[in-house]
Amino acid sequence: MRAIMKAFKKAVALDSHVHRNLKVRMPDNFDFMKDVEIVPLTYSEILAATMYYPVLFGIQEGGVFPFAVIGINNRNVFLEEEGHWKVDVIPNVCKYFPFGILKDKDEYTIIFDERYANNDGQRVFDDDGSDTEFFSKIKAGLTELARDFYDAEELSRELFENGYLKPFNLDVETKVGKMKFNNVYMANLENLSSTLPEKLYTLNANGSLLILHAHYLSLRNFKLFNIFA
Repeated sequence: MRAIMKAFKKAVALDSHVHRNLKVRMPDNFDFMKDVEIVPLTYSEILAATMYYPVLFGIQEGGVFPFAVIGINNRNVFLEEEGHWKVDVIPNVCKYFPFGILKDKDEYTIIFDERYANNDGQRVFDDDGSDTEFFSKIKAGLTELARDFYDAEELSRELFENGYLKPFNLDVETKVGKMKFNNVYMANLENLSSTLPEKLYTLNANGSLLILHAHYLSLRNFKLFNIFA
């Protein structure tokens, strides 16, 4: 993840020296996602995400990445008032909150939201600065998350460099409100239709062709905003 997700209101880089005595209380629901409209996607969840969310591609700091639209006008339409998700596909990026990862060039940094520091929470580091059992599990999950994000960026880069994505602007109007997307990317079906059979075979074999078509069809999921809202 190259940018800090909107859910992080007081994000800081985690440091075993600075935060030696840090205790964190994990949230018991997803209320922290209530005003989030867009989330970056990892490779392993792209296809599942296209079942419910509009999935697009964007460019940030030279990197191409897939993302899902989950809300509009500071409202996550897939979240119940009680903080529970309305569908069974929950974005991976929010599963370890208030912890997360931030990518700078080729380096990943673990971040956390200081709002969840709590003396009644679970300790992150031992007295000697080593990871507690609680944080070791979180860290292992974040490591897998980073690898999954890397795979998503690699897929997106290959699709972009081979001309299978094209830029477009999109105006969305729902019962929740309007949203405008500028300079996002979607599947270039015209290019796909003229692709040589052997290249199509490769795209199909590595799963890219399925992802391109699923992403293209997922744009109709904006209609679900009117239902879930």
